[in-house]
Amino acid sequence: MPFRIDVQRNGVVRCEKCGRTVPNDRAIFIRTCCNNKPKAFCSMQCYRVWASAWLRRQEQIA
Repeated sequence: MPFRIDVQRNGVVRCEKCGRTVPNDRAIFIRTCCNNKPKAFCSMQCYRVWASAWLRRQEQIA
């Protein structure tokens, strides 16, 4: 299950869903059990869209 992590660093990151650049202090960082690198999202809306697709893929694998 994805969970939110707190990342403290300067700079900007690109949203995994829409590709928009967002400063690190406003980005939402999520980590899952399947990857070692946290994913960054610009908004909760982008995160929800990604999470629903991720959950569908996980259910198909099982």
